[in-house]
Amino acid sequence: VAAASASPAAAAAAAPTGGAGAAVSSASVDEFKALVDGPVAKLVSTAASIGDADVVKTTAFLLAAFNEEAKLVSAIASCKKPDMQTLQSLLKPTADQIGACYDFAGDRKNKAFQHTKVMSECMQGLTWVAYMEGSGMSMPMKTVQESWNSAEFFANKLLMQYRGKDKKQVEWITTLKELMTDLASYVKEHHATGPAWNPRGGDAKSFDLGGAKPPSSSSGGAPAAPPPPPAGSLTQAKPASGSGAGGNKAALFSELNKGADVTAGLKKVTADMKAKNRTDKSGLVKAAPKPKKKETGPKIGKTQFAGGKWFVEGHVQNKEIVIEETKSNQGVLITGNTDCVVQIKGKVNTIIVDNCKKVGVIFQDVISTVETVNCKSIQLQPLGKIPSIAIDKTDGCQLYLGKDSLDTEVVTAKSSELNIIVPQGEDDFKEIALPEQFVSKYDSATNSFVTAPAEHGAG
Repeated sequence: VAAASASPAAAAAAAPTGGAGAAVSSASVDEFKALVDGPVAKLVSTAASIGDADVVKTTAFLLAAFNEEAKLVSAIASCKKPDMQTLQSLLKPTADQIGACYDFAGDRKNKAFQHTKVMSECMQGLTWVAYMEGSGMSMPMKTVQESWNSAEFFANKLLMQYRGKDKKQVEWITTLKELMTDLASYVKEHHATGPAWNPRGGDAKSFDLGGAKPPSSSSGGAPAAPPPPPAGSLTQAKPASGSGAGGNKAALFSELNKGADVTAGLKKVTADMKAKNRTDKSGLVKAAPKPKKKETGPKIGKTQFAGGKWFVEGHVQNKEIVIEETKSNQGVLITGNTDCVVQIKGKVNTIIVDNCKKVGVIFQDVISTVETVNCKSIQLQPLGKIPSIAIDKTDGCQLYLGKDSLDTEVVTAKSSELNIIVPQGEDDFKEIALPEQFVSKYDSATNSFVTAPAEHGAG
């Protein structure tokens, strides 16, 4: 790792800078190199000690991305702000690694899916280098912080799974969290309002990225396009189509766009096919063949805003549903989804999760309440403040509360398997089960029944 990241410092030293700007530029390059040699190297070492090939591969994407971004940080310190085409070329090697990790998270053969999902979300933090005023992106430090907030939902699952069972797994998660904290601090220190290009530097077109050719698409076998989420990632547009669910969606829209010609391929009903002209009038109706079992698979449903409310409906196996442009007077209705993750950014008024199965919802501040009804296997994680959560007719709900949401009121009815995970110290968590059974006893003094959770003692 040290050898791989040594070139940025050398490049910064040789680059044309001048005056007081030289010391700032050198510090920017050296401190980013310290991230690569410190927490990134530690994370790679921890992954190797875990001994899982998919965890090692997942961590290798991060190492490669940081090494590529180290070269870019050196370019920022050494060069004037480039034109858009040159910037795209400089950004592409890092974007390729982010895209490769994103693709691996969707690989069904990946046995370390949760690790890769955590990593894929974290690597979105490296897109701070693409920030420019008016781009619609969050400020650099906030971009890094938001990426960890999104990753934490999956990181908490891993912590719950391995806490007290595998110290190396826990170390991998805590080291990644430390890295993201350090990256946010670095960006705040050196690039608070955007990449600090050197106004007295050289031409970025002639900057040497260590022998790499940015326009090439063969870097490490990674895909040429940057990752789809979030919108505006590394200033690249989302791919228009792709394999799997994306390809099916494109085909569907292609058919719908035919308009009146959409029925052109249907078979015509001739005169002899009509009931009044049939020669066979026995009235016997053959039994219809048994319908084939419906195949399950990814499905892109509806995510749209209408009538002051966001609707998320009909998605299947879609872990990338993100609602970003929210306002405090808007509501969110998540209904009829299966095996999905929904991220809601910004402050909203209410969130309702209805008739969903195996759905996770990550959200920030909510003014009124979050409600689940008629659901199975739901996971909720507030990242900000929320006054109350109502859980009704829900079988299986895990609620991850943070420090800002510990005073949330939780109301339950006709529900089972309810667990709340609360923070204990800096990196520890405690899981608390909510009672499902109650005992009511008559109190003659108050002429009423007193109800309390049932206590099950050892036989």
